[in-house]
Amino acid sequence: MEIPYTVKPRPDTGLYNGKLGIWLFLASEVMLFGALFSSYVLLRVGAEPGTWSMGLMDITVGAGNTMVLIASSMFVVLAWACLKQGDLAGYRKWKLATLACAALFLVVKWSYEWPTKFKHHDVWFKDPGVLHAVIEDGYGPEALHQNHNEDHDAEEGNKDHSHNEHGWTAAQEYLHGNNDWEYPNRKATYAGRFFKRTSPESAKAYDKGLKRGTLALSGHITGYREMQINVSVGAWSAEKGSSDTAAEKILADLNVADPKGVRMNGGTIIEKTEYNEALQAKHRLERAGYTVELSENGYNEIKETAWFWRTPRVNELIDGKPRVDSFTFELDNTHEKDGSHRKLTIKTADVKRLSAYEPKHSTFFGIYYTITGLHAAHVFGGIIVMIYNLLPIGLLIWRKDREQFANRIETFGLFWHFVDLVWIFLFPILYIL
Repeated sequence: MEIPYTVKPRPDTGLYNGKLGIWLFLASEVMLFGALFSSYVLLRVGAEPGTWSMGLMDITVGAGNTMVLIASSMFVVLAWACLKQGDLAGYRKWKLATLACAALFLVVKWSYEWPTKFKHHDVWFKDPGVLHAVIEDGYGPEALHQNHNEDHDAEEGNKDHSHNEHGWTAAQEYLHGNNDWEYPNRKATYAGRFFKRTSPESAKAYDKGLKRGTLALSGHITGYREMQINVSVGAWSAEKGSSDTAAEKILADLNVADPKGVRMNGGTIIEKTEYNEALQAKHRLERAGYTVELSENGYNEIKETAWFWRTPRVNELIDGKPRVDSFTFELDNTHEKDGSHRKLTIKTADVKRLSAYEPKHSTFFGIYYTITGLHAAHVFGGIIVMIYNLLPIGLLIWRKDREQFANRIETFGLFWHFVDLVWIFLFPILYIL
């Protein structure tokens, strides 16, 4: 049985079946992405000044990926044109070029752009005074205020770093409301990403957030001091159903020298171990009927970039002491003479919230990963279809009916143009606006 209208257009629509089907599919896709775009715009417009993340995307990377997808749309048209001329070799060449562009887009998105967000962090502080001290230490006093009166500067001798009778610097004087200086110089700190510098309402929101200490600082965690843990056990109890032999075997597996003596009398069985190893040992020992106690035995300095850190990690206490005592934070928009970012040591006891740039971070990132992830899934699906159409099994239709195969590539091209068009909308609203 031959399926009608695979090559010739239908008399009622003027389209062959494949093209009619892809247009119906794309109509449903418009509704899907339209709902997501509308949600983003409404949430963005309705957000209070200073509460919506802005300027977090790398425009250069986004623009580069935009050019890659535009080029891929051109290549897929050239591939279809070659088929219409009976040039299978030309089709393969331009189809491979389209496939390479699609793969490059995903490589940039999944192996570079997303990972850079997962190791980027915002930190909020419990005490406004700590925030102000960190800003002044990291960005300088000019980050906390801007002088609006040169005569005032001359009169004070430009002693922004001097302290008054309260022990406050000039910048702290402003923050405590003891002078009439204008709102802070937001250009000096990263936090301008939340605020439009041309908007008076945004400037007031920034000013209020700085005074209240509700602003976050942005940067990378490049090192930290993590607790070394001792694992101790109390006397063993058979109430949990473990035999004495099994209980002693677990101790032996943990390299305890005298399993029987420890089972009967308890004691410290592991010294200066890492957090994960300590928790694994604790879980096994408790299941065997031991009471387990974790205690601090110094801190280990670890120099590595932290990924996916959240508040519970820095606020977790073990034996009444912080699991992570402090961490090294490289502040965004700071530059040392060697080209590196300025590094500050932040005590975890001062941290109210810490979050990587993941979906849980904010509404912006929740929507960003949803839309870009869905778009990337469409790109990945397109890659699979392109590979199939390049394989011998996909080219069987070419040998059977060249016009039908050209129509198949045309319908795929319509899908691919839609995928590119979605990104052309995504780029400005996520990367520029």
